[in-house]
Amino acid sequence: METTIVTQALSYVMPLLVLAALAVLLAKTGSPWLIAALAFEALSLLCRIALNFGASELLRSALFMNVWQLFGLLFAVCLLGFAVTWPSHTPARKASS
Repeated sequence: METTIVTQALSYVMPLLVLAALAVLLAKTGSPWLIAALAFEALSLLCRIALNFGASELLRSALFMNVWQLFGLLFAVCLLGFAVTWPSHTPARKASS
């Protein structure tokens, strides 16, 4: 029983750390990609919270589960968009000879 509580608590820690990391990056860069990524990660966290309050009904809802997965996918796309468009200030690493 204690393991379940720890596991459940850790399932909330990870998204909160991701949100904090996104907020720090957003403060440093001001990227619109990060604004969108932050929003989708927050929506995904809200889905996780909603799952705890309406677990039996939501687990049976294909729409809810698909929306939750869509939020995760959109978060990843926004994070990739940020990574691709972020200007690199350091030269590319050369392979060691």
